[in-house]
Amino acid sequence: MPRMSAPYPAVEDIIHGVTVKDPYRWLEDRSLPETEEWLQNQKRRCDEYFAGCPDIDRIRERVREYLDVEVMDQPARIGEKLFFRRRARGQEQGCIYVRENGIDRLLVDPSPEGIFVSIGIHRISCDGRFLAYERKEGGEDTKEIHVVNVETSQRLSTYLERGFARGFVFTTDNRGFYCCHETPNATGDHEIRLRLFDESVEDQVVFRAARSHGTRLVLTADELNIGAIWYRNDQDCLRADFWMTHQCEPYEWIRVAARRELPFGPILKNGRIFALIQASNSGERLVELDQAGNVIKTIIPNEFGTLRNFVVGDCVYALFYSERHFILRIWTFESVKLACLSLPHGVTVQLLPNYGDGKSLFFTTESFIDPVTVHEYVPSPSQTLSLHQVIVEMKSPSSLHIREEAATANDGISVPVTLVSSRPSTTASPTIMTGYGGFGIPASPQFSVLVSILLELGVTFALAHVRGGSDFGRAWFSTARGRKRQRSIDDFTTVAEWLFQEEIASRGNLAIFGGSNAGLLVAAAMANRPELFRVVLCIAPLLDMVRYALFDDAWKWRAEYGSNLDSGDFRALYAYSPYHHVQADTNYPAVLFISGDRDSRCNPAHTRKMTAILQNRVAQDRAVLLDYRGERGHSPVLPLTIRIDSLARRIAFVCRELNISWSRGEKQ
Repeated sequence: MPRMSAPYPAVEDIIHGVTVKDPYRWLEDRSLPETEEWLQNQKRRCDEYFAGCPDIDRIRERVREYLDVEVMDQPARIGEKLFFRRRARGQEQGCIYVRENGIDRLLVDPSPEGIFVSIGIHRISCDGRFLAYERKEGGEDTKEIHVVNVETSQRLSTYLERGFARGFVFTTDNRGFYCCHETPNATGDHEIRLRLFDESVEDQVVFRAARSHGTRLVLTADELNIGAIWYRNDQDCLRADFWMTHQCEPYEWIRVAARRELPFGPILKNGRIFALIQASNSGERLVELDQAGNVIKTIIPNEFGTLRNFVVGDCVYALFYSERHFILRIWTFESVKLACLSLPHGVTVQLLPNYGDGKSLFFTTESFIDPVTVHEYVPSPSQTLSLHQVIVEMKSPSSLHIREEAATANDGISVPVTLVSSRPSTTASPTIMTGYGGFGIPASPQFSVLVSILLELGVTFALAHVRGGSDFGRAWFSTARGRKRQRSIDDFTTVAEWLFQEEIASRGNLAIFGGSNAGLLVAAAMANRPELFRVVLCIAPLLDMVRYALFDDAWKWRAEYGSNLDSGDFRALYAYSPYHHVQADTNYPAVLFISGDRDSRCNPAHTRKMTAILQNRVAQDRAVLLDYRGERGHSPVLPLTIRIDSLARRIAFVCRELNISWSRGEKQ
């Protein structure tokens, strides 16, 4: 397909004395008719390319076998009632149910509203009589909040319009709810409101906080109190103020804390105040505060590894990650250790939010081999129950070949690599690699349908544990943060070179993939060392790192990436920004970008601009495609049919560009 000429001239900015060229600034404006025409052209490119993939129909059916299975999530228990969301086979979206006396009863079904409408549990009243649920259209972060009467399954007429949910709690008498819910274009002060189910009564504003660029108000609550956390920029540092009051008039707000540096996340439980704070040795700990903001006691110390998550129920559950292994520790509110659950190696564990009465803990496990399983832990007597397991019929061996290796970075640090294959091999094979390298998130084993199907086809999977994650504690994270971001990119390319040296992969048969921050990682690696890679899947990424903070709420990631307002940060951002390092005379790997209009975290302007700059060069003879949907956002809530088709395209792209025949998998 011929290259399109740009309808608008390139823009040049001078930032800290550096001339920064932006040839496709016009593609940031989604409302331009030229942008719509350009996107229609991209759709035609995609459709033509995938129409030419001979195995696309068989790939789609194999993806369906993996994805069209029963899935259950969002469990919550209140007394004898178990609430959950479930998507049965053949359903496009999940429905919300309540289980009583072993019988499941449907509460909310989104299907009459169209396949792009998804729902999820948001909050449940203390007695289980009312359930608030989120309603979303497409993958956007904004949502409506509706309330259903659990006994009658009837939806109440009172609801919260589409906006950003910053806190919700039912009143103790179930006459309504407190909420902090902001529409996308909200002006004036931030507010916490009391909204009654009696629509003849107007909302009552119970708390206000000043609004300016970068401020946010969050509501937290328990059965007795409500709290207001006001986040704001203070001398280029994010700080928090915290107030609390009883859930009754008159609302006498007490200021508990002022100008606290983050992390600072107050939680109210049983009339007590708990908060996550920074410890002196750079870790995090959970403490109890008095009403003057003073630390009374430490509930969770920071001596057991990196604190990944915690849940406050009838006791405190804390998930730690140490030496690439998850450990679940349990304390009372008096900091008495109740139990320590050492979970199996080779699994990823996630604690689920406490929607219920807190008498048990729900968590999930998954691995390279095993899809997600939902567990319930009951502390008294101590036992773990398997609540639901996703069952898929895999053609690859039930016992994969997994081994741990390491590559040596240019500064002498060993960068671990996990290798997964369906069978042992002594020769180089097609390989697909990913990593993450940001926000302190470890690269732990997860079940991937894309990877599982490629394993069936004889592809080797490599997981690079690059710096920027927390695979080896906070230092592993901090050494590739902000201005030092290049380290995670260098670690990633080091692992790629190691794969060639060890003859695990050969040049011309290495694919890489990643989404969100990992999308930035793979795009930056491609821009730095294009000769290493043959295929790139880049999903919902940041790519213009000079302007990233100007889109939506991306400014809040300045602590992670830096800001171009600071000259030192700008030079680091500009040095690795993929969009600004596309060379006119380089034939880059085949690239499939994935994005959509509803993404307000990693704005789709990133992929539009990057696709254009890669396509419109004479040197590029490999495919550069943009798989773009108006409904796609950052949240993975697209209907089953769309998810099957989208994933089939990604697999077909890798297979076509690496010359992998589908018959290889059928022979296994």
